[in-house]
Amino acid sequence: MSPDPQHASWPAFKEWAAIVSALGAGAQSLILRKGGIAEGKGGFDPDRATRFWLYPTSFHAQLDKLKPAAAAFFDPLAQHASPVALDTYAEIISHRFVTDWDAVAALDSRHLWTEATVRERFDWSRPAGLHVLEVRVFRLAHPAPLPAGSDISGCKSWIDLPLGDPKQHSACPVTARA
Repeated sequence: MSPDPQHASWPAFKEWAAIVSALGAGAQSLILRKGGIAEGKGGFDPDRATRFWLYPTSFHAQLDKLKPAAAAFFDPLAQHASPVALDTYAEIISHRFVTDWDAVAALDSRHLWTEATVRERFDWSRPAGLHVLEVRVFRLAHPAPLPAGSDISGCKSWIDLPLGDPKQHSACPVTARA
């Protein structure tokens, strides 16, 4: 379910800045998610939105938890960037909760997390598993500045931003690299 496009706020998905950059460059085509601690017993809700802003965060981001190829997308100064302007959004193509480790491991070529990072996330939840979101990413022609005072705090996947529907902005689809 997607929110009303005329509504002032719209869901944004918080993810490591390097991963958001990789998604925006076509170097990654999946989002793997266990959920944030602040999401409580219900855990990650993949049905929160089918289209959402990609909000880059440096919260929990650690270069050693990413494959060497991710270094090209890791900007240690990004955490100090102000004001924040978003330049990508995503639409979910498909979602599934995968409880078979071999099936998750087979997705290795489609993301930039190390195997150890993915395994840690996989084993974190009960039952063990990960949400796998295949996404189509769009890059805005002009970044959308985030108004000052927007609440982005907490270890949670979803936040609401006062930017409206990202589809109302001029954007081009990102071509995923094989």
